[in-house]
Amino acid sequence: MDDPFDYHSDIYAWSQQQASVLRRLAERPDLPNELDLEHVAEEIEDVGNSQLAAVESFIRQIFVHLIKAVSVPQAPSGEHWRDEIAAFYGELSARYTPSMAQWLDLQLIWRRAIKQARVSLDAHEEALSPSVPAECPFSLSDLITDDFDIRELMKRLAPPEPANEEGRR
Repeated sequence: MDDPFDYHSDIYAWSQQQASVLRRLAERPDLPNELDLEHVAEEIEDVGNSQLAAVESFIRQIFVHLIKAVSVPQAPSGEHWRDEIAAFYGELSARYTPSMAQWLDLQLIWRRAIKQARVSLDAHEEALSPSVPAECPFSLSDLITDDFDIRELMKRLAPPEPANEEGRR
């Protein structure tokens, strides 16, 4: 088979490519009408779309937990939040495929994460840290690297350290 996309290595690209092939096949007049290729194509496409949605969710959850951990650094839940970030990273790295990159809008995911973190913090009478930027400070490569470092990501969100008496940090 002349298939550039492997189901096991990039299910998102595979599902999109297979759906496209099925749609082209559906245009052939010599196929039986009972073969509902359009709906079969949609179902296959949905397999990849659900993987993409899962990746977006794991990224958003990483962001939410980073924001909460930076906003309330002494929270009793802090260690749990860091454990959750590690778990979400594990799931993200297991499901992410390179073909998804062009469809991931980190700015949108970031804005949704801020809203979710704010609601969660408000429920516990905590506030969002003013150091949390409105624009996403992370790139996709920060999140999918084998050198994923929660402390380093948290440093990017942490408020600047106050200057000492001599103006140094």
